[in-house]
Amino acid sequence: MGAMKMMEIAKIAGIVMIVLSILLMIWSFLAYARHKMTENFGMIWGVAALCLLVAGIVLLNAGQKPAVVFGVIIFLGGVLVLSLFGFSLAISILIMKNQELAMHVSLLNQENESILQELASHKEADAHE
Repeated sequence: MGAMKMMEIAKIAGIVMIVLSILLMIWSFLAYARHKMTENFGMIWGVAALCLLVAGIVLLNAGQKPAVVFGVIIFLGGVLVLSLFGFSLAISILIMKNQELAMHVSLLNQENESILQELASHKEADAHE
């Protein structure tokens, strides 16, 4: 009876891991599509989701006690991965905003240079008159 319960727990954990991996893939794709995540973080989370999916499939098909322990460890790792997903979203947003701000500063510097050149040419014209 105890072995049967362990197999049921392993199957439930495997199913949960598969569902979590699919959700992680969808969330990472949507975050990338909405420009809330950079390509690098999107790729990392896609690979993590695939690893979680494979681990869930292996756990679903394995019926031995060591597989259950391995599956529980992977499941806890998967929960940790999902919790870290939010942090990577925040970091990605900050990276993209930083790049956008750098572009704005560059444009402002160019505009400032052109204004200074125009001012200098007006001062020269005033000095020659």
